[in-house]
Amino acid sequence: MEKFDVVIIGGGVSGLTVAEGIRKEDFNLSICILSEERVLPYYRLKLPYYIYNPIDEKFFIKPKNWFEDNNIKIYLNSPVIEVDFDNKIVCVSDKKIGYRKLVIASGSKSYSGDDVVDITARDDVFSLRTYEDLLRLKATIPRVSEVAIIGAGLLGLELASTLEGKSVFLIEIAKRLLPKQLDEVGALLFEEEIKRRGINIIFDSKVERIEKTNNKLVIFLSSNKKILSDIVIFSAGVVPNTDFVNDKRILSPRKGIGVNTRMQTSIEDVFACGDVAYLDNQNPGTWTFAVESGKVVGKNILGQNIEYQIKPIPYFLKAFRMEIVSAGNINDVKDSNLFECLNKEKTIYKKFVVKDKRLIGYLLINDTKTHSQVSKFVGQEVDQKWIEKYLDIK
Repeated sequence: MEKFDVVIIGGGVSGLTVAEGIRKEDFNLSICILSEERVLPYYRLKLPYYIYNPIDEKFFIKPKNWFEDNNIKIYLNSPVIEVDFDNKIVCVSDKKIGYRKLVIASGSKSYSGDDVVDITARDDVFSLRTYEDLLRLKATIPRVSEVAIIGAGLLGLELASTLEGKSVFLIEIAKRLLPKQLDEVGALLFEEEIKRRGINIIFDSKVERIEKTNNKLVIFLSSNKKILSDIVIFSAGVVPNTDFVNDKRILSPRKGIGVNTRMQTSIEDVFACGDVAYLDNQNPGTWTFAVESGKVVGKNILGQNIEYQIKPIPYFLKAFRMEIVSAGNINDVKDSNLFECLNKEKTIYKKFVVKDKRLIGYLLINDTKTHSQVSKFVGQEVDQKWIEKYLDIK
């Protein structure tokens, strides 16, 4: 049985960040990454782009030689079956691997609609979360004309933007676009732009059943509407990849891995980071959190006693030739001062929320160049003159 100082479950950016952080400071610790994917770690956020573009070296976070040069063993196509936490053994399909420190960075998987999709329709239902999902869509998209996307979140909107030119239906359970990332003004501005580009949006509707009839999928909605489509792509949330964990000591109420601010679980020498890690029973599901939590794990494995600093994590979206950045609290603005600037002709909208003299949130649409500066001041005291001058509000 092989043994490593550090075993990382998951081949995404979070686990990779752990390995890279350790290697920058210690070349002696033995490191193993177990990935269920059959390709090297890649940029998951770029999946929609590669539907129409050939997969190239820019798809991957690190080239193959990087792992060799840094003496990091990576096992591809190696899903974990279970973990024996008491004896510190990870069971893969064809081997057992011992560890001194374990990092669970197994990410999350897409909700696939198994409870609403009839067996006759299953072959025409997709998601876009993995490399295999990408290959299925690359082979299918060119030969279909109608696509229904379930979920108008960040990924769903990026997908719809990529498929512009086809007949696309966006089906969203919320009553407006991106209720967490946009306010009502921003949502309406974005919705108008999307509709101008020929995308159909149906709000306040839940998918109740998907069947196949006469080579078409029939999508039955809670609003008593029926949509016909060639294929369906689910982009309606994710669930943590914790099927291999049968120890209730570390499972959060949401079936993720519960951690403290050091990204430690309640089991000694076991850490978690990325989409699978739940701090205070919450996970933002962002690339930024995946990277930052991975950095914290790496530092703590090296004994540096670092805590994850909880702060507003910005959300980014580029779709339909629009660019959006939002962070913090932009909707619950009671007892707050609002600074807003709207230019409908240029489709530009900026909003800054100040409470008790502190900047608590901001939203930038199509004028995001100030984001890197603004983000530094969230939670800090600012004055009106500074905001008007620094953010160029007229």
